[in-house]
Order: sequence, then C-alpha cells, then structure tokens
Amino acid sequence: MKISNVYINHMTEPVGYELKDLRVEFAVEADKYSAAQKKLVIYTNGKEVYNTNWQDYDSNFFTPDLKLAPRTRYDVEIFVKTADQEASAQSFFETGKMAEKYTGKWLGNADKDIQNTLFKKTLTFNKPVKKARLYATGLGLYEAYIDGQKVGAEFLTPGCTDYTKWIQVQTYDVTDALQDNGEHELLFSLGDGWYKGIMGFDGGKEKIYGDQQRMLAEVHVDFEDGTSAIINSDESWLTTSGQITKSSIYYGEDLDATIVPANWQKAQVLDCPYDVLCDRLSIPVAIEQRLPVKEVITTPAGETVLDFGQNHAGLMEFFNREPTGTVIKLEAGEILQDGNFYRDNLRNARAAFQFTSDGKEGWVRPHFTYFGYRYLRVTGNSKPINKNDFRAAVVYSVSEQTGDLKTNNEKVNRLFQNIQWGQRSNFVDIPTDCPQRDERLGWTGDADIFSNTAALIQKRL
Repeated sequence: MKISNVYINHMTEPVGYELKDLRVEFAVEADKYSAAQKKLVIYTNGKEVYNTNWQDYDSNFFTPDLKLAPRTRYDVEIFVKTADQEASAQSFFETGKMAEKYTGKWLGNADKDIQNTLFKKTLTFNKPVKKARLYATGLGLYEAYIDGQKVGAEFLTPGCTDYTKWIQVQTYDVTDALQDNGEHELLFSLGDGWYKGIMGFDGGKEKIYGDQQRMLAEVHVDFEDGTSAIINSDESWLTTSGQITKSSIYYGEDLDATIVPANWQKAQVLDCPYDVLCDRLSIPVAIEQRLPVKEVITTPAGETVLDFGQNHAGLMEFFNREPTGTVIKLEAGEILQDGNFYRDNLRNARAAFQFTSDGKEGWVRPHFTYFGYRYLRVTGNSKPINKNDFRAAVVYSVSEQTGDLKTNNEKVNRLFQNIQWGQRSNFVDIPTDCPQRDERLGWTGDADIFSNTAALIQKRL
C-alpha cells in the first residue's frame, strides 16, 4: 500500500497562494481493497498544530479547520492503515502575506512614458542567511533579478486580472540567491502588459487600468543567529529606463542591448491602494517545452522563414552571434500561403521581436509579451542562419496532462493532439480565445464550452 498524489488545494507544495477553504487530498495505491482508516497531522516548526486522529476512510481528502498564519510553512503528513498495513506520505504548503499589512511601498518613475522601468536596491548581509522570501508584484508585468539572475522560472507575472480589484503578489524562495555574505543587487524590470498596454479590437485601447508602471516588494530574511530583517521597497530605491524601447502584448518587443542603463534617480513613492493586494491565485506561466527548428525555408518571395512544425503560444529565443549594432527582427506567423509567409490574419498585431545586438554571444528572448506562431520570418541578420541557434519556447499555465488518447487512426490521433495544443496555447494565465492576433481575451463563452474537456486532459499543479 502506498500514498501518492498529495495535493493542497489541487496543487503540489504550493507557496504563497491564497489558501481559503483548505483542502488536502491524496490517492492510495494498493493491490486490493481493504477497510481502512485515515489521519492527517499538520506541523509548524516541528510542532503539531492539527491532528484529525484516526477516522473512517470515507473519502480521499481532508478539509482541515485550521486558522493559518501569514508567511508560515506547514508540513503535512497523511496516514492510512488497514488491518495489516500502514502507509504515510508527506507534503507541505507555505502561506503568503494573507491579511498582514504591507510595509513595502508602491514605487514608480516620474516619467510615466518609459516602456521599461527599472528599479534597484543593494542588499548587504554580513552573516549567514537561514531563510529568505521575496514578496513582490508589479504593474503591468515584472521580472525580478538578484545579481543578474532571474528570480523564479515563471513569466508574465503578476498575471491578468481586473487590477482595480485584485493585484496578485508572488512569493519567491530566494534563500540560495542570498547565501553569500556581502552585497547583492535586487533589480526589477517592468513592462506595460495587460495593465497599461494596448488591448482590444480595432486598434484597441491603451492605459485601461493605469498610466504608470509601478512595483512593490518586501524581502523577509531570517539569519542563522536567530535575528531577522525586512527590506522594503521605499524611497531609497533607484530607478531609470531599461533596454526595452517598446513592448506590448500585441506589438511584441523591441530590445536594444547596446543601451547601458544610466541616470539612476531616486524612485517616486506612489499613493496607490494596498487593499487590492492579494496572495496569488494564478498558477505560473512557464516554459514547458522547447521546439527546435524543423526546417529553414526560402520562400518564393525570397524570404527566410523558420518552421517549428507546431502552432503554439510562446516566446522565440535565439543565440546571438551578430556584431554590435546589427538589428535582427523575428516576425511571428501561423501559416504559409502559396509557400509565402502570411500574417494578414493577425490584423493589427505587429507580433514581432526586434533585437539590437551588443556584440555579446548568448541566448536572447523577449520579456513582456508572447506570440502565437509556427513560423518566424527572419530579417536583418548579417550571418547565415544556423537552425540550431533558434528555438521556440512554449509557454502556458503550468499543468499536468491527465488525459490522452491513441487509436489506430492517425487523423484521430492528430485531432486529439490539436485539442491538447489548443488548450496549451489558450491557457496563458487566463483561458483565452486565440494567442496570435489582436485579441487574446478571456471570453467566458469559449471557456464555458471547453471547460469539461479541459478538466479531463489537464490538471493544475
């Protein structure tokens, strides 16, 4: 007998999520059915805080009546026993800020028109760090870096919500990143995203929720000697503009790597609401797989097009080998028409990534957008195309595939694969209707029709 698939509110070891109506579920693997009992015990810092005691095994879940504390790890242990066997399994979850008051301040740059606002703070530690958490959010979209390394593996945070009602706060374990004594640079990079960028039909509208990029952060550190510290976003932080000269969901992104961020100034403390801040609801949007180039095509029009063999939602990545000043442009498209690259179906979406090289070799990607595509048109390159220098990073809301179908009819198999790829491409934080053109909106009708299928073939983690 074995206990498996332990989930907390349908997730595996969640950190920083809203955990109302706490639910702990599990599965039991056994050779045969036997009458059984179950028990759930929850610990905090090694101390027992909840115990169901043994009870009849009438379901494979528990709904603990436990008052949770903010910023706290809870270790979970499940027991199942029969007349002749006993098994146990462990998991954990960690709460976010919950209703705790925020001490970090909303920060902005005085220039509201900056396309890529940067904020930075130097953190200095002179003793070993035992535990460190970063609680952060930013509007429209943000990425955080410590000493030049991206914090976390997710993209398009804090996700798409009605920002007048919910602004999700992400929790990051940054213990390893802050292990070395001395100085560490904490940097935030922001883009317009759904918050400030253009969204909607017929050219769309901009600044739907706000007209200024902004961020908020708290770093909570526990040291090995038993002391602790909190580093807040406040007026001591510095801000300037970054290398992204234009970015939007439909537009794509222009990134000039020759720009060296300078003219750092003190950040502006903003008078923005805190009551809309909440622990995260959305599961991460992450790179779930990478597709290689299947073919490099020279079209009848004489254009260079990369075929990745599968329509998908994601980012394009390429290994830069271009000399300083070279401007390379990658344009996304779904189909070829008469053998030529075709994009009229994208309507007003530019859907391109333009990169100005700084001469340094390395992988390059856009940051605050995503694309729906199978093909990329490449222009501006000064060197022959090496297909190994390009890859498609497939992004969607992280989930586990739970349903599949394979028959002796390849067309039926391909149809089911299309359904799976359709779900991946349209589950980018919110259920959308199309990942490629100037739409990408959360139509509730589409989601309602597809919801039963979605529940069968994918499960959130």
